[in-house]
Amino acid sequence: MDRYDSKILQLLVENARITGADIARKINLSLPAVTERLRKLDKSGYIDKYTIQVNRKQIDLQLLAFIQVWIDHTKAGSVKENIVALNEVLECHHVAGDYDLLLKVLVKDTAALEELLVKKIKNIKAVTRTNTTIILNTYKEEVNVKNF
Repeated sequence: MDRYDSKILQLLVENARITGADIARKINLSLPAVTERLRKLDKSGYIDKYTIQVNRKQIDLQLLAFIQVWIDHTKAGSVKENIVALNEVLECHHVAGDYDLLLKVLVKDTAALEELLVKKIKNIKAVTRTNTTIILNTYKEEVNVKNF
C-alpha cells in the first residue's frame, strides 16, 4: 500500500459513497487508476465492506449499552453463535479479564433492554452472569480507523 492507496482509504472512511471520479479529482490520479487501485484494495482485503452510519435517534433506537457476560465454559457450546445472532447486538468481543464477552447493544428503551437480558441473553444455558452499563451520552464514536 502506497500513499495513494492510503489517501483512497481515508476518503472512503470519511464517505463510503464517494465516487471514483471524486476520489480521482482529490488525489490527482486518473479515474482508471483509481478504479484499479480500489479493485486491488478490495481484493487484497484492505476493505472489509462499504457501510453507512445510521442515526440511532431517527430510527428510535436510543438506548446504547455495554454488557459484560460471564460464561460457564463447561457448557459453552454455541454461546457465541447465539449471541451474535441477536439483532440488538452490534458488537461481540471475546476479552481477557474477569468476564468473557463484551457486547455493545442497541435497543429502543429500558423495557427492550430488560427483554434482551432476561429473555434472550440470560436464557443461553452457559451464561452465568451479566453486568450492564447504559451509555448516557456519546462524545466520540468512530466507525472505522482513520490513521493508517
